[in-house]
Amino acid sequence: MKLGFIGCGVISIAHLEGLAQLKKENRDTFELSAVCDIRLERAEAFAAEVEKLLGTCPAVYTDYREMLEKDKPDAVSILINHDLHHTVAEDCFAAGVHVQMQKPLAISPSFGRKMIADAKKYNRVLTLAEPSVLGAGNVAAARAVKDGMIGSVYMIMDYATTTIKRGFFAGTPWRHMKGQAGAGWINDHGVHRTHFFTEVNGPIKEVFAYTEIFEKELSDGKVTIQPTGEDTAVTVFRYENGALGHWMCASSAHGERTGGVWIYGSKGCFRPGQQITLEDGEIVTMPALIEKYASDVVQNPFAHSYVELWEAIADGKPPISSAERGLEALGVVFAALEAATIGQPVNVQDILRGGKHAYEDTVLAEMK
Repeated sequence: MKLGFIGCGVISIAHLEGLAQLKKENRDTFELSAVCDIRLERAEAFAAEVEKLLGTCPAVYTDYREMLEKDKPDAVSILINHDLHHTVAEDCFAAGVHVQMQKPLAISPSFGRKMIADAKKYNRVLTLAEPSVLGAGNVAAARAVKDGMIGSVYMIMDYATTTIKRGFFAGTPWRHMKGQAGAGWINDHGVHRTHFFTEVNGPIKEVFAYTEIFEKELSDGKVTIQPTGEDTAVTVFRYENGALGHWMCASSAHGERTGGVWIYGSKGCFRPGQQITLEDGEIVTMPALIEKYASDVVQNPFAHSYVELWEAIADGKPPISSAERGLEALGVVFAALEAATIGQPVNVQDILRGGKHAYEDTVLAEMK
């Protein structure tokens, strides 16, 4: 099948490396036949990298509609600003093209619902490239927890702070503007976490949060902005199965950053990516977990995303990182933002169904 990339920014390299890994392992994979970016020089530079890693040079475009018409790909990977996801996806579906969307699924839940409806309308596949739940390590983690290795989950704690020195996360000012990114770092990074939270322990029922914009001005020395997206969020949540969670996500840290996830159960603690420590002191390493639970899964999460896309198109196999699960993760983020806006706990289903949208309304207003 022919594949096109729409967007050749920073994340595109990770996707290319994923395709290269599949090629190296002789797995069914796509022919990356075309790449598109509004900046011609960036598209051409990326095409050169494709030729180095995959051995063929894709066609280069600056207009994705022209790419769809002339190259006629079977599927595309969309790697662009969050506020454009729903528009570009619909154009692709209408052209008969399947879509893999780089997380988050959409800029907000209402647009996520639209994208899922559009995929069904045109009978096209829509998957999500969410590396937090893909790849052998993440799949093994989820399967181990679901298998009861640490017993019943009691609580999940996640602390994620980054130090950007009043600059821009990933060098991109738009990520700090909710009219383009949907929110601050709680959406751009935080949706990784919420997707993982729900993958390992099921649906989150209720969320409360406090959020703030501490850094009123950000600059890289060339561009200066007044961010509208939150740079700090402190959140608590309750799962449908009764487990509790504490989650902090901030891009306003200075001096030291911190990061880590702890999953505590009735039999032990799991540090994803590291090990399980059982109450009797036994240590279960990640290699051992992968051997037991995910020996058949490719290691690279982005490579896995293309396995999922291929299997969804060719075999109708439901993906782990589905659009529906991506919408659920987005719903948890927006439940936190809604709670901070209205000052009371929010049921995630109220967000997913569109019943509560005070925060989302401010995103839509800024988009206009």
